[in-house]
Amino acid sequence: STDYDVCDRLYFDEISVETIQEIHAKEDVHGIIVSVGGQVPNNLALKCAESGLRILGTSAKSIDNAEDRHKFSALCDALGIDQPRWAEVTSVKAADEFAREVGFPVLVRPSYVLSGAAMAVAENEASLHEVLERASEVSKEYPTVITKFIENANENEIDAVAKDGEIVVYAISEHVENAGVHSGDATLVLPPQRTYIETTRRARRIAAKIA
Repeated sequence: STDYDVCDRLYFDEISVETIQEIHAKEDVHGIIVSVGGQVPNNLALKCAESGLRILGTSAKSIDNAEDRHKFSALCDALGIDQPRWAEVTSVKAADEFAREVGFPVLVRPSYVLSGAAMAVAENEASLHEVLERASEVSKEYPTVITKFIENANENEIDAVAKDGEIVVYAISEHVENAGVHSGDATLVLPPQRTYIETTRRARRIAAKIA
């Protein structure tokens, strides 16, 4: 935060593991919090943990399980949570084969990206190749996950805080537009206005399973 009432000291520098290590040593801190700085700290969480820095709150391993699309989709499968068909792809040929098998449109999702950067719906083979090119530029370290995109679907979000696997507080919001509009551009209402009570209960149960 740049609010002088919130922090004792403010550093203007690039956010990298090296910089964090230097500040960590200089300040002799108890630990670091990576959950309030957007995408960059998420991307650095594993590297910070591997370099011996103590991460407070959600562990680097748990952050990786959520940020790595393949690991998260595999987790949902293991928990029996419904999701559209998906596959991890490392080549255009594999993406083409998957898209032909499930039918267009498909959703291309790179891992560890800021607010859906390079995430896009492809309606045909030409647009799929274009989207894959952008995804590979944005996320070079991680394979891309491609998912069957369900059209004319409602989109709801659940934000929850859990401690030791138990949800402490949560909020469910509802998108006004159909699924496909990125949440940064979407209109959301809280509490949901058109969502069945059973749907909100199911969202809670799913969030609890993941937690």
